Amino acid sequence: MPRSTSMAVRQQIVQRLSEGLSISEISRQLKVSRSTIHRLLGQYQTHGSAGLVPQYSHCGKTRPPSDDFIFRAVRCLKAWHPGWGGEKIHAEITQARPDLALPSIRTLYRWFRWNGQTEAKTRFPQPDRKWAKALHEGWQIDAKEELTTADQTRQCWLNIIDECSGTVIDPVVFSL
Repeated sequence: MPRSTSMAVRQQIVQRLSEGLSISEISRQLKVSRSTIHRLLGQYQTHGSAGLVPQYSHCGKTRPPSDDFIFRAVRCLKAWHPGWGGEKIHAEITQARPDLALPSIRTLYRWFRWNGQTEAKTRFPQPDRKWAKALHEGWQIDAKEELTTADQTRQCWLNIIDECSGTVIDPVVFSL
């Protein structure tokens, strides 16, 4: 993801250009692309020192105006039908008004988060794991197949481990 050029680097670009260095040399020295240097110099020539200041207000996603019809319709449908997801709402609006140009389903989900109508899922739900609390209440069984031992024989064995104590219970070894 692109990152903003710091104010110090922006000022160094202007300073080095005034010293007579070429844009290619400035690009190599400061590790900034030539297109970035050209863009910054254009802003500097148009607006002076104010053109070098980063414009963070132009970053990120913008919220549509609250009087936007589609934005209002999506929010209302989600409020009236909280169980509906973005796909269902998108399909319902498309069926009712095929003439409207709707945003993507991901955009609808972003609007739901902005309005506090849903929360972003951060990870998959984890199942409740119930470990054994007493000896021999639960075992973990694991097969080791076709392993070569130090004497070059191939063998398989079955590990049985008690969950509570972690004890290996009589592993069975098979020769191939």
